Amino acid sequence: MNDKTFSAYVTTLDELNVLTSTSYYTASGKDMTSKVNQIADDLLSLLIKAYQQGIVATADMLAYDLTVDTDSMYDAIFMVIDGKTFEDRVADHVTAGDLAGLQTLAESEYHRVFNAAEEDGAYVFQSERGLGVSKKWVTVRDEKVRDTHKYLEGMSVALDEEFYTFDGDHAARPGGFTKAENNVNCRCVLQFETDTSQD
Repeated sequence: MNDKTFSAYVTTLDELNVLTSTSYYTASGKDMTSKVNQIADDLLSLLIKAYQQGIVATADMLAYDLTVDTDSMYDAIFMVIDGKTFEDRVADHVTAGDLAGLQTLAESEYHRVFNAAEEDGAYVFQSERGLGVSKKWVTVRDEKVRDTHKYLEGMSVALDEEFYTFDGDHAARPGGFTKAENNVNCRCVLQFETDTSQD
């Protein structure tokens, strides 16, 4: 991932708290159902942007023209986790008056959808070009990176393989671990490289 794309990704993550709280307080005068729907719509816009940015990031890394597949984007955004969609989780936080939880949800969902898009784009490239693709784990390299993710920094695996942490957890991409503590507040991304020797 080039520095400009990575910087835009990190900046957006930093801005999500402000955007989420603005949405939360802007919708505050409405009845609860309207408030939940407005905030969910605002977050949906951010998740669409996340998917688009993930596709662009992968297209840049692989030097290949990729377009957003709306079905794949829909699947990534509306993925059911623990029996709930992101809209259900938004409703849980809004009805509880839990802005901090809503902000964490927005960051986690943005991150999850961005990385899903990156991976979706890499699979499209691999299918269309017939070239092997490897993925490398990249952290933001600051003091907030958890030890299990520092362990993965720079590790490369084939596109269809998973990353394994020292605590036994595993994921195909950042935001896809089996343990919630390895997903919440994660800011890691993937970097893709091709096996051009197959040309």
